[in-house]
Order: sequence, then structure tokens, then C-alpha cells
Amino acid sequence: MPMTLEKAVAAIVYAFQGYASREGDKYKLSQGELKELILKELPTLAPTSLRECDYNNLLSKMDTNKDCEVDFTEYIQALGCLCLYCHEYFRDCSSNPSCPE
Repeated sequence: MPMTLEKAVAAIVYAFQGYASREGDKYKLSQGELKELILKELPTLAPTSLRECDYNNLLSKMDTNKDCEVDFTEYIQALGCLCLYCHEYFRDCSSNPSCPE
């Protein structure tokens, strides 16, 4: 039976592959694919009031090679930053339910 971390790695890979294959280059996320991935796969972490220009800005930040798409390396780097942020945010959090979510 796969362990939690193994499941997480598989979910990260499958999410990228599933969204990247919807249009254009199946090895990269377009802006539309990235937006859909964020809205559907990270609903509690993504603000609900993002405007189209906010997605453009996010894509621009993630797109380190400036090809107007997000490849798997750029995607992993962004997820790594998200994990670091969450780690810092919840580091001193006890298992007490009053801790912010």
C-alpha cells in the first residue's frame, strides 16, 4: 500500500499531466490550464477573488524561462515555494483546533 508521501508525489505528477494535456503542449501548462488547476486542485489555498490579471501575474512569476507557459520544473518550484510557505505558517501551530487554517 502506498504511503502518504508516495500518494502526494503521484498526485502532483498526475495533476500536472492531466491539466497540461488539455490544450497545446502536453508538457506545459498554458495560462488557462494553470488557472483551472489552481481553482480545482487548490481551492482552499487560492483566493476566490483572483482576477484574470492576477493569473497573468502568477503565470509570469512561475514562468522563469519566459516562454508564456509553465513546464514541470517551474510547476515543481512553485509547489516547493507553496510547501515552504505552509511549513512556516503552520510551524508553531499545535494540533489545537483553534489554530488558523
